[in-house]
Amino acid sequence: MNFSVVQRGETLVAGTVLRSPALAVEGSRRKRVEEVWQRTLARTLPGYPATAYVDHAPELNSYLTHIAGYRCHSVSDVVPGDVLARIPAGNFARFVRNGDNLGDTIAALWRSVWDAEAEGELVRAYTGDFERYPDANTVEVFVALADKQAVK
Repeated sequence: MNFSVVQRGETLVAGTVLRSPALAVEGSRRKRVEEVWQRTLARTLPGYPATAYVDHAPELNSYLTHIAGYRCHSVSDVVPGDVLARIPAGNFARFVRNGDNLGDTIAALWRSVWDAEAEGELVRAYTGDFERYPDANTVEVFVALADKQAVK
């Protein structure tokens, strides 16, 4: 098991909305995400950079809404024109990875999430997932877990 189970409070992330039927970690969708991040990071952000994945579509087995932006502590942190996502409190699988290329690191980390799910190591709740970037080379992904999985 290459993750830990943690309990988190509600998480708010605001920023630019990317609509996608799949997590954009490769190909042309990844290029679009990288372009949005370049514009986002060129702005003064009221919170640290973060990503939210919300609006799960079971028929596609994917999230439809990907928000590239920043962590908020309250609604008053949202910059006019940005969209706010709310990820409910709960238990999350926390995955962490370091690498020289953040895009490649994110893609590898999500492959680890999908592998853990396929191997039955975790059961996802699909209530919202969250990424944060503690530094230029580190990614933390928090994947919402079904209620039956407890903090260890």
